[in-house]
Amino acid sequence: MNAPEAVFSVEPVVHRALGPLRRLRVGDFVDLRLTPQEASTLALALHAVREGRSAERQLFLSPIASDGHFNGIVGPDGLTITCVQGQQQADVWLDWGSVESLALALAA
Repeated sequence: MNAPEAVFSVEPVVHRALGPLRRLRVGDFVDLRLTPQEASTLALALHAVREGRSAERQLFLSPIASDGHFNGIVGPDGLTITCVQGQQQADVWLDWGSVESLALALAA
């Protein structure tokens, strides 16, 4: 059974030591802060699995600016994402259209 589809958001933030970051909010309470390079790498990986140009079945990222991680399991109809930050966890399922929207938001 797939996890329920949930809303995500991506917005720019500034860290006083690391500079510009992208904040990925998944579900209601998990925020991961990604460097521009991490956001770009994740965006490229998401786009590649969506387009079928990558045989990867799992996408994992532990951002340097966050106490958490992004874990995406590729399925035939989309991506099941688990994001963990400290003691909080968000599990969401994104169809391929939503995966592309996430990739575009991360790449912006």
